[in-house]
Amino acid sequence: MAHKSDCVKSAIFALAGTYVVDYHPDEQVQNATLLHYKQAVLSLSLLLKLARQQPPEDRDGEALVAAIAILNMIDVVSPEQRRGQHLTPRWLDGAYLACEILDLTDPGHRYRDAANIQPSAARVGNTIIASRVAILALPMMPLDISNNGKHFGWLRQGPEVNIYRIHGGCGMSPALLSHLSQITHFAAMLHHDPIDTEFVAVQAAQATLTRLLTLPQWYEHETSADCVRRVSLDARTVGELLSHHLDEHGAIKTNEGMTASTAEAWRLAAIIYLQCRVFRLPRTHPDVLEQASSLAACIRLMPTSGYMFTAQTPFFPVFLLGIVAVTEEHSRCALQWFQSVISTRCRSSVPPAFEALERIRAWMTTGVKHDPLPVPDKVTHRAPWWEDVVAYIAETEGTLCLV
Repeated sequence: MAHKSDCVKSAIFALAGTYVVDYHPDEQVQNATLLHYKQAVLSLSLLLKLARQQPPEDRDGEALVAAIAILNMIDVVSPEQRRGQHLTPRWLDGAYLACEILDLTDPGHRYRDAANIQPSAARVGNTIIASRVAILALPMMPLDISNNGKHFGWLRQGPEVNIYRIHGGCGMSPALLSHLSQITHFAAMLHHDPIDTEFVAVQAAQATLTRLLTLPQWYEHETSADCVRRVSLDARTVGELLSHHLDEHGAIKTNEGMTASTAEAWRLAAIIYLQCRVFRLPRTHPDVLEQASSLAACIRLMPTSGYMFTAQTPFFPVFLLGIVAVTEEHSRCALQWFQSVISTRCRSSVPPAFEALERIRAWMTTGVKHDPLPVPDKVTHRAPWWEDVVAYIAETEGTLCLV
């Protein structure tokens, strides 16, 4: 894509230069990086102006989304250049813009059945990379009913088997990413109209929980130059699968093991998020503790540096574990992960998120009131403690970047 789009090429050079300057603080390199960034922004502005006049062709639309995603990443890994905390971050504005372009170039209107759509690999990658930024911002933002269930519909386009395939750009399947968006929508329905929507929202959330408990994600593993096998992954098989990819210290030692453990961490995080935000279960509830224990076990296996520490790394699940942790074991797991990642001193969005997490956890010791166990039968009679946490974050931290 880069060799056909000057905008994408300039954005890639600008992102690469952002990292190079950290290790080689040369003025010439810094000026070149800034020049590439300005060229990318200028090219993007011109392309967006043309897109508003006439919807872009598929290839041009993919290049637009890719360029926005790369420029977003520059803002994500450059917290020192971000806007003030009470302003919408550039990376989130960029994600919304990329999603608008994906809506504009959506081929879905030409098909009666989304399963018959055959999106290109570039489009699948763009839908995941663009939407995950927007979707993963929602759990720590106030609920907005306008985030309706139709958003991000292109995540479920294509044959069913493909939407459960784990994507390297995020470490989970498009189906699971779509579920995360739907969970927020169910919570918004309950929050804004608890009387009329409780039955529908709770039933839909229960159906989603049932699917998440047995979500059949999969990935391809190349066993030789001419042999690729499909590896299925679900709650029943993940433990046995991971046991074959651990070293003598119980840590993951292969790319295949990292893929499996990361996908499982995302699945568990989605379940915990649904339990806490939609069903309003307290952090001390046995169902939440059970999933948190499984998530902590996954996180402990994963490296926090080296060649296997990639974009698949489950940053959001670790942050979520830090939010729901009530036992010393779970708290230590989340905090040690952050401390280990930060110790490498690599440019990322992790340090500011960790600082925010420490402040949030300190506030939660007295600021969050949970229902005593057993909880009330009706969801709307339970304390929406997640919304209290989100309100505190919105007031004191702004929009958190968890990608």
